[in-house]
Amino acid sequence: MPPARKSKSVDASILNEMLAIRLQQLEVENGGVEAFIRKTGLARGTYHQVLRGIGNPTLKTLDRIAASLDMSVIELLGFDVDDARRALKRNGHSYESLTSALGKRREADSLLARDRKPARRPRTAKVAEKP
Repeated sequence: MPPARKSKSVDASILNEMLAIRLQQLEVENGGVEAFIRKTGLARGTYHQVLRGIGNPTLKTLDRIAASLDMSVIELLGFDVDDARRALKRNGHSYESLTSALGKRREADSLLARDRKPARRPRTAKVAEKP
C-alpha cells in the first residue's frame, strides 16, 4: 500500500489565511467581534486561533458558522455560488445535493444535541427552618 500523501503546509497556510480574512469581513458586517462570536456560537479561543491562521476548523464547525449567518459553507468561504456549481458539476456532483446533505446533517446534529441534554428537574422552593 502506498504511503498516505501529506498535504503541503503552504497550501494549508494559504487556506487558513483566506478563511481568517473572510471571517474578519463577516465580523465587521455583523457588528464586531463580540456580536459575531455571540451570533456564531464560536468559542473565543477557537475564533482567535482561526484569525491567527493556526486554527483548523472542521467542516461541521464551518457549517455551523455558515448556518448562523444564513449562508452556505460555499458563501462563508467567499466563493461565488455559480463557480461552485460549475466546479461541482465538472466533478460529477450537484450543488443542490451538497447543500441538501449539509442541511440534513445540521438538522440531525441539532436533534441529537437536543436529545443528549439532560432533562431539567423542576426547582422546588426551599422552606426556611424555624429556629
